[in-house]
Amino acid sequence: MKLFTAVAAMLCAGAAAFAADSADVKEFTFANDVKVYAIRDKATTMKSSLFSDYTKTSSLKKDKLKPEYPASVNCFVMRYNFKTYLIDAGNFDPKGSLVTKLASISIRPTAVDYILLTHLHPDHVGGLVDKNGKAVFPNAKVYMSYEEWKHWNPIIAKQKPTELLRQFRDAYNGRIQTLNFGEPIVPGLYAVKAVGHTPGHCYYRQGKLRFVGDVVHAVDLQIEHPEYCASFDADQKQAYQTRVSFLETMSKEGNIVFGAHIPFPGAGYIMKEEKGYKFDPYQPKK
Repeated sequence: MKLFTAVAAMLCAGAAAFAADSADVKEFTFANDVKVYAIRDKATTMKSSLFSDYTKTSSLKKDKLKPEYPASVNCFVMRYNFKTYLIDAGNFDPKGSLVTKLASISIRPTAVDYILLTHLHPDHVGGLVDKNGKAVFPNAKVYMSYEEWKHWNPIIAKQKPTELLRQFRDAYNGRIQTLNFGEPIVPGLYAVKAVGHTPGHCYYRQGKLRFVGDVVHAVDLQIEHPEYCASFDADQKQAYQTRVSFLETMSKEGNIVFGAHIPFPGAGYIMKEEKGYKFDPYQPKK
């Protein structure tokens, strides 16, 4: 993949603050003038019926699950080095409202330079096309893992349920670029392998920030009990293994996690406890 000449500033988890907040938008400001906007595309819940214990050995039995768990559909915008990155795009209008919420923070669709997709499920790509199937972000280059594109492209061509993906492919024709896991988009910004939910699912790493897509769907369940997999995980064995590895890595490194389905604003730390892990919502230092 051709590297771009823009040089990305390395991030650190220094003092940060909320600004320009609303019910559905939170702004985080980090060191080196890096900004992340968390955008709630839709508030939702995850019903317990969606989850099952992959290992069949969990200390938490199915009949003890809560009826539902709080969740969200979140998108994230990262701005640094005079470039604007959109990480996932939420739902198709009218379910989604990404453009309206971007306007509330003075970001025009034409100003988005890069779109980083964790995977190609509808609640992550729907916001990329309008009701006429046209590109919402006319100047952006779109990135995803090579494995994700390889998996979905033949399906897009053959099956009716993928009409949205066909529209996406056609609308962004010539601007879709694939990544090998670990390959930089710009210096310091990488796609990290996190397969299982889909065959090419990835998350994005920039400094201490991690944009993690669907590694976790119900944070109040799956952080403490990663053995519980969602029914829409394509490969539950791999999704479980990915989640366990992810939790261990995040807890050791102290990264700030931004999750697509973690209750808004979707940001926090993974903390290791005597037995398992917990999610600690991110609070900026004052």
